Amino acid sequence: METNIKIGLQLNSLDYYLFISSLSVLFYLFAYKTPQNKTVSSNPRTQFYINHKKSIKLFNIILFIVCCFSGVSLLFKSFNNIFTLHWIHYLVLITTFFLSTSYYNWKFGLSLRNYTWFKPTLIAWTWAITTVYFPLLILEIENGVHFQVDSKFYFLFTQTFMYFIVNAIMFDMKDYEDDTNRGLKTFVVQFGNQFMLNKVILPLIFLGFLSFILFGFWYNLPLHRTLFMLVPILLMALFAYRLNRPKSILYYLIAIDGMIFIKAIFGILSVLLFE
Repeated sequence: METNIKIGLQLNSLDYYLFISSLSVLFYLFAYKTPQNKTVSSNPRTQFYINHKKSIKLFNIILFIVCCFSGVSLLFKSFNNIFTLHWIHYLVLITTFFLSTSYYNWKFGLSLRNYTWFKPTLIAWTWAITTVYFPLLILEIENGVHFQVDSKFYFLFTQTFMYFIVNAIMFDMKDYEDDTNRGLKTFVVQFGNQFMLNKVILPLIFLGFLSFILFGFWYNLPLHRTLFMLVPILLMALFAYRLNRPKSILYYLIAIDGMIFIKAIFGILSVLLFE
């Protein structure tokens, strides 16, 4: 929604939002699929899924039904325009599909999340494609609303990509022990929490800060609107600074997922309040 509003286009259909939301949740829930005989885990989040297997299974079924029905409805409404796209769109979609599905092993012997650089980059790319590129593409093939791939689109895509790289690395900081035991070579496992915070996360946040300033100057935005857009970056910096203090798993989940929500809310409000 943030993307559509910032670009200045109408929102997508309800079918699209139901499809992409249910698909995203199903994709993430797959990570916590546990063997039937497993009853104990040192990871509190995994233990939650073990304790609530029946409820999670029912939730998965409901999500799967919603995903299928909304996906089929979306396909029927968009079918005539799917084959009229430029070849570059097919390349982006196919590449993203294979990159996203390679996040898990799937018994093919390849899991990109096991490689230091790939995991946060893969997550950031998939989220940027899903939240910036994909809504506009679906709007075009569903309603014939063409979007211009211009500097504004690239700014938005790059800002989102950088925001999610930082978000993904911070998310790994809470899983340090669990990832070490599972042999996942995340940035945090490789270099340690303190190095990641001081040498990677805070510099990336600073670059994100500069990109928002540049965006404001480029489009000659009023100072108060530029400062308003910087709030999510500043909150992320504050949260990152507090990461070196031990917190509960629930705190990390609420704060890190909350950063995504805050980014979208402030992005939408920056348009509704100041345009």
